[in-house]
Amino acid sequence: MRNERRPKGPARAAIGARRARATSTRPATRREGTLVQRDRILAVAARVLAERGFERARFRDVAEMAEVSIGLLQNYFATRDEMFEEAFSWMCHELVDRWRERAARETDPWQKIVGLVDELTGEPDLRGHSSTWLEFCASASRHARLRPPVLRVYSNWRQILVGAVNEGVALGAFSPARSPEDVVDVIDAVVDGLHVATAVRLSGMSPSRFRELVLHVARLVLGTGDGVEKAA
Repeated sequence: MRNERRPKGPARAAIGARRARATSTRPATRREGTLVQRDRILAVAARVLAERGFERARFRDVAEMAEVSIGLLQNYFATRDEMFEEAFSWMCHELVDRWRERAARETDPWQKIVGLVDELTGEPDLRGHSSTWLEFCASASRHARLRPPVLRVYSNWRQILVGAVNEGVALGAFSPARSPEDVVDVIDAVVDGLHVATAVRLSGMSPSRFRELVLHVARLVLGTGDGVEKAA
């Protein structure tokens, strides 16, 4: 049996969920098998993008990493650009889905924020995830057609966080000195900076420290009390 090189981080979690759905109690149809295979290829293509960048990534790189033929890739995607653009959008979509699912599981506004940060920092390979995200942002800065997925990720993350802040303010749990939008901008700036620190392997940076620093800043800008401090 071949040792398949598996995608990491959010791609791996998403693939597992999709495979589970496709291999439930009833036999998988040919269409379902095709969709699972296509998603697996998109996850691998996203990993290739992270490692090589949009300009240097090739059909051959994906074929070798996924252990499939270039001909199979061309059955799914007419061009190299189409494949990588879809991989880019696919990964961004998976991120947003995970965040929304996590936020929906929490009713307390502070725990909703904690849950999102846990989802963000709980990646099996946080450094790889940070590197992937930075590469995606860098590619989007150079190619206008790649910007919508990245902007959609920011927009959805921001929407979820602003909603949690508004809920906390309404309940009297948060007392920020600035608007909810400003509060979220500060939290986002910290998250982005810590992604850079993680990607470049800054000494002392770890998933637990990433989490601790983001939540510390969130408490400061939200004006929370001891109760929230202990709850995190």
